[in-house]
Amino acid sequence: MIPSAAASIPQPPRVQDSDLRDDAAMQRVLLCLQKLCEDNKEILVGLTQLQFGEYLGEPCYAAAAAQLPLAANLPSALPWKYKRGDFDVLLIHRHFGLVTCEVKAFGDNTQALNMSKDDKDKNIRKKLTEAVSQLDKAEAMLSHLVSDIAPGLPVTKVIAFPNLTADEVQQAISGDPQLTQDLCRCLGTTDPFNIPGLCLNLLTNTFWKALVEIRECYTAVITLFPEQVHLLHTAPPTLFVTGPPGTGKTVVLLMMGIKWLLDGHPVYIISSCPKSLAASTMMYHLLLQTVKTQQSAGVSTGQPHLLQYYHNFNDNDAEKAANNLSQAARGGSLYVIADEVSGVDFPTVCDKLLTQVPHLHLWAASCNHRPGFASWPVEYLTRPLRSPPAVVREVEQDEVITEYRNVLPYSERGVANHTDGPPVKRVDHRGEGHSDFTPARCVTCGRDVASFLHSLRVGVTENVTTTATTVTSTNGGTTSPCLQWRDVLVLALYNMSDDSGMVKGLQEAGIPVRMMTDVDIDDVATARSDVVWVTDAQRVCGLERKVIVCLGNSTYAGFYSMARCTSQLVIVCDVNDPKSV
Repeated sequence: MIPSAAASIPQPPRVQDSDLRDDAAMQRVLLCLQKLCEDNKEILVGLTQLQFGEYLGEPCYAAAAAQLPLAANLPSALPWKYKRGDFDVLLIHRHFGLVTCEVKAFGDNTQALNMSKDDKDKNIRKKLTEAVSQLDKAEAMLSHLVSDIAPGLPVTKVIAFPNLTADEVQQAISGDPQLTQDLCRCLGTTDPFNIPGLCLNLLTNTFWKALVEIRECYTAVITLFPEQVHLLHTAPPTLFVTGPPGTGKTVVLLMMGIKWLLDGHPVYIISSCPKSLAASTMMYHLLLQTVKTQQSAGVSTGQPHLLQYYHNFNDNDAEKAANNLSQAARGGSLYVIADEVSGVDFPTVCDKLLTQVPHLHLWAASCNHRPGFASWPVEYLTRPLRSPPAVVREVEQDEVITEYRNVLPYSERGVANHTDGPPVKRVDHRGEGHSDFTPARCVTCGRDVASFLHSLRVGVTENVTTTATTVTSTNGGTTSPCLQWRDVLVLALYNMSDDSGMVKGLQEAGIPVRMMTDVDIDDVATARSDVVWVTDAQRVCGLERKVIVCLGNSTYAGFYSMARCTSQLVIVCDVNDPKSV
């Protein structure tokens, strides 16, 4: 029988389902890395699925290798067991050096396979064991390759599980002490609870998308420390978070609030005093933004609610407030966020809620480490996360930390900073033309501050020829945005007026200045208007700006002002300031 023409045509190999899942997992990881790089304007070199053998020692590279030093022949000296393998993802980063990532696709089809929990845990442990072995080989190969030019160069090893949550990883390894020990060694941690956070659980669900959205509300992408990741994974129902400014207290409250919303729970943001209103308002709008984003994508979420309490609580007031909040509980559950709490008043309400709501979830935070949450679990965050070292050095010298000890001191960061930050600018309030009053009442100081702000090119949009991210101006040209006026806050320890010398000096220089009033809280908290806001430092606790102008050096004025700065700090020095220029 003569074979048919169709039968004689070679058929392409069938694509395996496992290959498709591997490719999908790799694509998800790469898309997440691309998004992070775009948002943070980072530059790195990335290689994927690179075989160990594809190096200069291969015959096809012989001509090029002959022109290079000894490094070309290094793989030949490596033990045989380390010569076979590949890099799923190999990154070369200017700050983090060599990063090798092992990608595991397991988890996307467990429901379709009707896999039991025991089988799922067993497979997760198997994948983790394989990942440890592969990462160890990758580290050995990389270390060997660079040994002639950078001996001892550290290699960061990570595991990416795009289809698993941190809880699933934690549950799988909880009953395997040997695997836990191997993972701690491989990922470079001494605490087993850090393992799920050090694995890249890049599950692109609503939680990941929400984090991408809210990241734009900050001046830069923030990478949490392991203790913060562990805190979010363990998620105790009640918690008080304390530590000096810029250590990530508001960030962890925000992330927990997002998780509660995405789980379908209503979240109540409590402003317990006037000082906390700005931070609470900002928190409310960030959570509301998350809800709107998810609902526009067809995702059902809970709703945030902002509640304000302005009075000092006596026993009757505390009882009423607790009763009002407990009535909002659903099925015995209540979800509450309280940032910038102070004193012992609101903690009294919280203690009463514990007796009235069976399943109370309440996270609170404050710089003051003695606000009355004595019986609550406490988390101390003391490593600087947000502000550059130049600003941290100023804040940590304030009397609030050094003498009054109301705020804990900073601890060592433990990892390198990208930059020291711009040097602190000091404007001297003395000499010819300066008033005999405070800097806030000095027109000359206002002019000096205005001159410095103009030197930063705040509010200026300059023409460029090429740029990675551009906007189109009204005249059709291409422009690149610089600092905006909304990036600046001018802060004192007391309320100023429109006719104060500082305000007049700024206005004379053409700077759009507005005095903050009670009705402006929403505008200031969301940085909606492109103006320079002037206000009492204690009224904007919890907010952040790239440029902070601190008027005076009196106790608390400096602390509450400087702590808001994420980049350029300007201090208008009183005449008795020993650091005045």
